[in-house]
Amino acid sequence: MGVALVTLARVIRADMSPRSITLDDFVKRAVEQGIQNKLNELALQTAGYTREITFRQTDSPDFTLNHTNMRGDTAINGFPELTNAQQTNVAMTETTPLGTTINTVGQWADSGGTLGPAGTLSRPGFTANVTQPIYLFVKNSVLRTRQTADLTFANAKSNFQTTALSLRTQARNFYYTVMLDVESIKVDERKVASSQKLLDVTQALVDAGKSAPIEIMRSKIQLQEDQRQLLNDQVLRDQALLQAKNFAFLPLDADITFVTELEFSPFKVPLQRLIDYAMLHNPNLESLRRSKELAHLQYQAALEPTRPTLSLNGTYNSNDQGTEPDVVSHGWTWTSTVNWLFFDSFVTRDQTRNARIAEWVADLNLQDAERTTRINVQSEYLDIKRTEKQIEDFTFSREQAKRNVDVLRLRFQNGLTTLLDVLDAENQDRSLDNEYLGLLVQFNQSKDSLSQQLGADVETLP
Repeated sequence: MGVALVTLARVIRADMSPRSITLDDFVKRAVEQGIQNKLNELALQTAGYTREITFRQTDSPDFTLNHTNMRGDTAINGFPELTNAQQTNVAMTETTPLGTTINTVGQWADSGGTLGPAGTLSRPGFTANVTQPIYLFVKNSVLRTRQTADLTFANAKSNFQTTALSLRTQARNFYYTVMLDVESIKVDERKVASSQKLLDVTQALVDAGKSAPIEIMRSKIQLQEDQRQLLNDQVLRDQALLQAKNFAFLPLDADITFVTELEFSPFKVPLQRLIDYAMLHNPNLESLRRSKELAHLQYQAALEPTRPTLSLNGTYNSNDQGTEPDVVSHGWTWTSTVNWLFFDSFVTRDQTRNARIAEWVADLNLQDAERTTRINVQSEYLDIKRTEKQIEDFTFSREQAKRNVDVLRLRFQNGLTTLLDVLDAENQDRSLDNEYLGLLVQFNQSKDSLSQQLGADVETLP
């Protein structure tokens, strides 16, 4: 019984313990479960269905079933004559990627009347029609439609990837903010403990007659200021936690601990490799390249209204005439058609010019984006290297500041320096710690921004 109670108590404590979440787990959760990502996925699904609709309209048939039932009563010289007829049609329509249009209709008709079943006549029939455009002066509009659908869907995938990278960066920033606040609280706690110890030392020195009583008031003021700063940072941490949990769609009342510490390791990927990779894989550049292709397809379509169109049409039909004796007819025809809108008051000319301008604009947008991407990659790289150099230099400054605090405390205890000197040294030490944490956050944020420019995580760059 006692063992069972102990086990139950351990389970309860385990359930009540804070849930730990790493940076990678938090980012994964935010990207996969967050509301913004769900909206992003739904937008991609919509684009996929739109593409499927376009393709099925150009490579799959449509079937239509029609059934007609007719009954009538006609009086001739006072004698009623009944009539009835039924007709069923099955029609198929299909447009192929080659632009071929196929229309077929199968028909079955029954008719009878006062003579009863013996007078019923059945009339089957079948008609097929095939039209094939000849692409001599114009291009295949069906194939152009399919290409447009493919490019539009590819742009939707690029937008999806861009949004996913943006969500990843936002999630990491939320995590960094929480970790920065947590580290700031640790610094504040050390500062409060130090101020409390300093107050105790000051009280002892005043009691021994080695310091003026005013020093006690200064120590108390410094301790209260440090305690207020600690309280402010605790509130900021709690607010950052709420925002982070909301972004990742985590329970707002869950007790969650962010356990990944801010780390630093030198960035060694060469700049030229980053630029080359971004030029090939940046989602915005990929989208603009496809936009240029779409503009070219629209320009081709704008040229064609006033060009001659040629087509061949073949028709085959078979019908039962429904007479006595039965007469079944078969027939086929071939038709060639030429259609030419040779004058439309220069509407096509102006539409073509607009389409050409749109193509030039798409090209200029692509060139501008390529230059901007190159600049952004170089700028983020310079930020990373600058922050990296500052972090490396800070190592010595932080160590020196901590030694300076320890030395001044000993000198103050021995009456060789003033309390203000100690307080200034502690403030400088705290400022350096906070600045170092800020540099760590900035270093990681610059790498995340660089990942967005590359279109891939810079840490896992192939």
